Amino acid sequence: MKKTIYIVIAVIIAAIAVVGYLRFVAGGDEDTWICEKGAWVKHGNPSAAKPTTACPGSGGTTNKGVVKPSENFSQVPLENAFGWLGAGEDGTDMGFIRQSGGGWMRPHPGPAVWDMIQGGEPAEYDFAKMDGLVRLAELYGLNLVITLWPFAEWDQANREDVADCAVSANDEFLPDNNKKGRPSYLPLHRCNPNDWVAYEQFVTAVVDRYDGDGEFDMNDLRYPIKYWEVMNEPDLLGDGSLDFYAQGPAEYAELLKRTYQAVKLADSSASVLIAGAAGADDTFLGFYRAVFNAMPEAKGYFDIANIHCISNDKNTLDFNVGDYKALLDELGINKPIWVTEAEQMGRQGFDQNAEQTQTSVDNAIAAGAQKIFFTRYDFADTRTDMSEKQEPAEGSMDRSMQAYQEIIESVQ
Repeated sequence: MKKTIYIVIAVIIAAIAVVGYLRFVAGGDEDTWICEKGAWVKHGNPSAAKPTTACPGSGGTTNKGVVKPSENFSQVPLENAFGWLGAGEDGTDMGFIRQSGGGWMRPHPGPAVWDMIQGGEPAEYDFAKMDGLVRLAELYGLNLVITLWPFAEWDQANREDVADCAVSANDEFLPDNNKKGRPSYLPLHRCNPNDWVAYEQFVTAVVDRYDGDGEFDMNDLRYPIKYWEVMNEPDLLGDGSLDFYAQGPAEYAELLKRTYQAVKLADSSASVLIAGAAGADDTFLGFYRAVFNAMPEAKGYFDIANIHCISNDKNTLDFNVGDYKALLDELGINKPIWVTEAEQMGRQGFDQNAEQTQTSVDNAIAAGAQKIFFTRYDFADTRTDMSEKQEPAEGSMDRSMQAYQEIIESVQ
C-alpha cells in the first residue's frame, strides 16, 4: 500500500516539475501577451493591457510581403485606432492594412449602394457582392465601416425634379468612368429617395443582415458590422467630375434623420456616422452649420462626428480635427470624432510625406480624434488626379508599410 502511495506522489511531483519547466523555461517570458494563430494570448500576469495592434497570425504572405487571408486571423480589437479607405475586394488593400497594424477598412464607395443591392421595385435584395466583401474582411480580421448610399435609378426616376438630380456625365464614380477598376459604382441621379418607405426598408434589411443577432444574418457571419455612415461628403461642390449629392443642407438633415432611425430599428446597438465633411474651410463647415440650423434635432441623429482631410486642404497638420472640433463646440455637440479620410501628402517625396503624416496623426489625436483612416497606401504616391489608378514604384509599398507600422506603433 505504501509503495503505491509513493508511486502516486512521485508521479504528482514529476507532473509539477514538467509544468514548471514548460512554463518558466520552455515557455520563455510568461508575463506578457504573445501572438498565437492570429490572436493575442495572455501568458502569466502581464502588467500591460491587451495589445490593440493587429496580431500577424499565420496566414503567410504574398510575394509582395502582404499577408494573405487566413481562417486563423482573429478579429482586430475594436479599440484599434487606425484604418484605410479602400476599394479593393481582392484582398490586396486588406492585407496591407493588417500588416501595417491597422484594424479597420472603409470601402469607398462600398457595396451598400441601394441601386446595387435592389435593382428595381419590387426586386429582391441581392447581397452577393456585399457578402463577398464581408467574408474577405473576416479572413483578415478587419472591422468595417460601411457607407449607406440612398440612390437607386428606378426610385430617382419617379421624382418630379429628377433632371435636377443628375450629376455630370464625367463623374468618376459612374460605371463608364471607372479608371481605377472599382468594384462599386454610384448611379447618375443623386437626390434623396422618392420612396422613403422603400429606402428605409433597404437600410433595415442591410443592417439586419450583418448585425450578428442570429436572425436573418448572412450565413456563417463571424464579425458583425456595427458602424454605418450616412452617405459621403454632401457638402462637396464638385467640379463636374466628383459630386456625391445633388441637394442641400436641409435635405441632408432629413436623410440623416431617416437613415439613423432605420439603422437603429434594425440594430439599436449600432453606431451611425454623419457623412464626413469634405474639409475645414468655410464652405464645407458652413454646410453642416446649415444642416443643424435647418433641423436642430439632427444633432441627435448620429453617434460619431466625421471629418476629412485631403492634401489640398488647409494644411493644418491635424487632419482638420481642430477646426472641426471648434464647429462642434460652437453647436454644442459632444460626439466622438473620426477622421475617415486622412491624407497629408505633398509633392516633395516619400520621406516628407511620411513625416507630415506622423505629425498630423499626433496633432489630430491631441485635438480629439479617436480613429484615423488613411486614404493613400504609398508615401511615394504624388498623383494629382485621384481618379487614376496608382502604379507603385518597385519596393515603395514595402517601405510605406514599414513607415505606417512605425506611425501606428508610436501611438498605439
